[in-house]
Amino acid sequence: MSSDSDIAIKVENLSKCYQIYDQPHDRLKQFLVKGRKFYREFWALNDVSFEIRKGETVGIIGRNGSGKSTLLQMICGTLNPTSGSVQTHGRIAALLELGSGFNPEFTGRENIYMNAAVLGLSTEETDARYDRIVEFADIGSFIEQPVKTYSSGMMVRLAFSVAIHVEPDILIVDEALSVGDAYFQAKCAKMIQGIIAAGSTVLFVSHDTASVKSLCSRALLLESGRSQYLGDVNTAVEKYYSALIESQRVDRGPEEVVKQTAAVASEYTDGVESFQSMASFQRIQNGVAEFINVALLNESGLMIDTVDFGQKVVLRQVVQVHKSVPSLGLAYHIRDKNGQDIIYSDTGIEGNRHLVDVKAGSVHVIEWTFTAHLREGHYSVSSMLAEPVNLNIGEVVVADFVPISTKFSLSSAGHPQIYGAAYWGNKVSMREIKNGTD
Repeated sequence: MSSDSDIAIKVENLSKCYQIYDQPHDRLKQFLVKGRKFYREFWALNDVSFEIRKGETVGIIGRNGSGKSTLLQMICGTLNPTSGSVQTHGRIAALLELGSGFNPEFTGRENIYMNAAVLGLSTEETDARYDRIVEFADIGSFIEQPVKTYSSGMMVRLAFSVAIHVEPDILIVDEALSVGDAYFQAKCAKMIQGIIAAGSTVLFVSHDTASVKSLCSRALLLESGRSQYLGDVNTAVEKYYSALIESQRVDRGPEEVVKQTAAVASEYTDGVESFQSMASFQRIQNGVAEFINVALLNESGLMIDTVDFGQKVVLRQVVQVHKSVPSLGLAYHIRDKNGQDIIYSDTGIEGNRHLVDVKAGSVHVIEWTFTAHLREGHYSVSSMLAEPVNLNIGEVVVADFVPISTKFSLSSAGHPQIYGAAYWGNKVSMREIKNGTD
């Protein structure tokens, strides 16, 4: 248990309830008539508790409506809780709703000084930071124009620049950064990493789970206003994806899917105990079909867990079908030790090579052959099996999702250093231009 001096944010039994009235006049009835409820209760946040230590970077993830923004507003003190308490230690800078805290009639310059004052900076301290704030925001002469004339991108540039340059003890970043362009988002990520390195506490909210994984060591998963998990960021993200997949299941009515067991040659079941052990983590199934084994093989067909850079390998997925369906698509991710997606492919990308007219009781072997041009390190492979619904918009019904179906290590000994996540083969041509022509 952390001592109080180590705690940056402490949330205890925090709840927020809204009274929802179906008709405007129900509010008057509620005021006049005692002992009756003319409203429905909506709990945006319900009994959430956690502690965040100083210097930690914690992600907050969850579907829309899960209570993320409500939680952040109460931590910042802009929204009062129905019950529970929040304790924070240090200066908080928050980037929540787009343009929040800005007066649209004031110029960018005036809003800088106003926001800095609200965050506890004196005029002299803001003067010392002003040039850096303006340079980072990069909005040119608009700094002297009213904020109401700004685009959403300009608004978030200025808001983030102010928040980051007040040198907060606690930085809270909501989805507002998603409106910025790619270059600005990269600048923001670099600045956030600098704040983290300086020892500040960061709360980071995003639907971009890759960013959450890269910045955060822990994550809080919210669902319907309740805390579902707080801990390792990779586990939190897998639980989040599992919840998303579960929510997208199609109701098939009362019919039951009878699992059928078919005889499978031993060469396809080698290593099945290892697969089953790994596959149990956050697995989602609907009973239509399932992976019964996934393994990585060399060109001789032997199972491997160590791969050399440039080696040709085969990812073998063995699928058992329990209910006849028109088609099934497959996919896989290769992820690094931090859970970052490095490689992805599916049967749609590979020329719509789906399994078609699949029958209950049938077994299928799918083999993906590729050359391992990855940076040295440890990797895991996730496997997905799904029924296509509308491939134009990527709509599928997941039959089996296995976040960790196999693992391997890659060695680059004796090969050139890779200065990225992976090597992408190129056809390179070179020529000298003489006298201005080829």
